Amino acid sequence: MKKSLYIIYLLAFATLICSCQQKLQDLIDENPYGEGTRKLNINLIYPVGFEHEKAGAEIKVLNPSNGIEYKLYSNDLGKASIDLQYGFYRVSVTDKGTPVSGAVPIFNRSVDQVRLVDTLKGDLNINVELALSYAGQLIIKEVYYRGSTGLDLKTFQYDKYITFYNNSNEIAYLDSVCFGIVEPYNAPTNPTPWSYLNAAGQRVIRDTIPIIEAIWQFPGTGKSHPLQPGKEVVVALSAAVDHTILRPMSVNLNVPGYWVCYNQRYTNASYHPSPGPNLANHWLDLLWKEGTSSAYPFSTVNPAPVIFRIPEIGAQAYINNPANRSRKPGTTSATEYVMIPSSWVLDGVECFDVTTKNKRFPASIDATFVVMGDADRYLGKTVHRKVDEEATQKAGGRIVYMDTNNSANDFYVRSSQSIKE
Repeated sequence: MKKSLYIIYLLAFATLICSCQQKLQDLIDENPYGEGTRKLNINLIYPVGFEHEKAGAEIKVLNPSNGIEYKLYSNDLGKASIDLQYGFYRVSVTDKGTPVSGAVPIFNRSVDQVRLVDTLKGDLNINVELALSYAGQLIIKEVYYRGSTGLDLKTFQYDKYITFYNNSNEIAYLDSVCFGIVEPYNAPTNPTPWSYLNAAGQRVIRDTIPIIEAIWQFPGTGKSHPLQPGKEVVVALSAAVDHTILRPMSVNLNVPGYWVCYNQRYTNASYHPSPGPNLANHWLDLLWKEGTSSAYPFSTVNPAPVIFRIPEIGAQAYINNPANRSRKPGTTSATEYVMIPSSWVLDGVECFDVTTKNKRFPASIDATFVVMGDADRYLGKTVHRKVDEEATQKAGGRIVYMDTNNSANDFYVRSSQSIKE
């Protein structure tokens, strides 16, 4: 009798298990987000005079919490729609217009914290006002900042450099070109304090950007340092010596024609030893330094480098004017930052280590970002421009790089430093 009851109980338990499994499978087969989605309607607003540039704009909708990204294209009315799960999203737009007098207009905008929540009734409609900029002559081609590993398996990061490239068919002059990094050193986990909420409740980054720590400038009288079409210039950000002698994975930065960010106000001998003899008279001028740092603190995680020109007033006079410097909003710190209008910027690139970070550049400089994570650290990898194959062909083989002011489109992670080729 006990054996029979045991068999009955066992059969009942097995039936219950099968029933539970079937219910679980039914739940899996259903759309679990059927009641948890909302439609996002996006309307693109172009600058005055460019209202006809509406169809085919690339729109990316990113969920920073899980890294899932959706790609859309606007219709003839400059509109696009997508059904999304509840959550917070980042919407970025990039479009390239019809050339005007040889200059290619670029339209960008990035909108953070677009909220799709269960308390929302109906669709969420957002207007995205696109910022106008133009494809540049002098661009950032490559940034090497995540370091390398020596034969002794020790990691090394005193070999950082950045490369500028003449992406046009005319001579570019390096004279008076300035270089710096945007505050903060590392991409923030919260929205930058240099931003505000507009009337539509969208988070917008100011068009005047804060330069942190230092401003470097190429010397010259105007045409002292020409850069021919399709040529590049390498700037060592720290030790301008041959690092490959002890670390083959690293680079030689003591090369004729290279430049270096070097000034004796930076006393850290590991980061800033005396530059190699091949860089004589190729030191960038240090126009401004804030604080007591003994080494130029270029981030090895997620920097935001930028190149710019300060117009007629002159760089030194502009920087020396207290009205052109500012303290960080919402803090009591006495640290000052030189504020540069985005219209003076030649190029900039926003580097992230994870997609959940927040931007520092306005869309007119860089609508998105390029990601190089911790898995790529200390392997000699760089952030590098993609080749624009169509433009290169039209230029008769002179390499032309992508320049949409949208780093997600324009850059990729390269497996090794290009200057070693």
